[in-house]
Amino acid sequence: MKDFVTYSDFMRNAEAYLEIKLDLTDPVEIGDFAALFAGFGAEFERYLVESHPESAGTAKMYVSEVRKGSVIAAMFADIPDLVGIADAALIALGFGALFNRRIRDFVQGKHLGGAKKSQLSDVAKTVQALANDKNGTMSLKGLRLKESEYETEFEAVFTEREARDALVTINEQKTELDKVSASDHQRVLMTFTRSDVGNAVVGKKSGERVVVEEISEKSRALVYGSDLAEAQIKDEIQNADENIYKRGFIVDLNLIFSGPRPVAYAVTHLHQVIDLTDES
Repeated sequence: MKDFVTYSDFMRNAEAYLEIKLDLTDPVEIGDFAALFAGFGAEFERYLVESHPESAGTAKMYVSEVRKGSVIAAMFADIPDLVGIADAALIALGFGALFNRRIRDFVQGKHLGGAKKSQLSDVAKTVQALANDKNGTMSLKGLRLKESEYETEFEAVFTEREARDALVTINEQKTELDKVSASDHQRVLMTFTRSDVGNAVVGKKSGERVVVEEISEKSRALVYGSDLAEAQIKDEIQNADENIYKRGFIVDLNLIFSGPRPVAYAVTHLHQVIDLTDES
């Protein structure tokens, strides 16, 4: 029994498929060439997982034609029999329409809501080869079987300039994801578990660690969120008569995250310093 499906099998049986055509004036770097198909495949598979989980893992891509300056690839979804033929066509064409809108949004400077860096990297791969060309185009065409012939349902064409604009937006969003997010906390008690008399760069981890029991008993890295807060706290560390570990700092701070995980506290304002040993 045949345990694999060929390109010819798909062309005989597919109700719809997507055609990707890359027309370039310059030779394409092999890494960009491979990344193009890897990116499309990853995005198609992500679409299946999110929108049609019963079809996850069925994405197939074939390079159907290669000639000077041009590559044509066909992408199919090997849809399970339990999904109707009409639904199978909607799945393939739905992804094509979604991908077109997504790239158009990036070209216009719009970010992709809820995207992770891995997804942004996959989208970037799909336009990298085009962006590196001086006068190329890439087209995405959705074809549907009608009366024994495939007819074009939609076609989107992207230029090398649009590909570069899309990459700019994608890289901007990736940079935003690299930035920490913050949650404000006011007038909380902070104590040191490790201190450093040296100056620190505002906005960078200082090498010191602190505990804010109102938030967590776990010590976290200290970041100075303002020059004034750093100057005031460093003055206490360097010049206070009492052991710094016996003093408490009433501060305003931001809880800094790396993804979903809190990693540091950024102190923006010092209200007062108290003696933790004073029992009166």
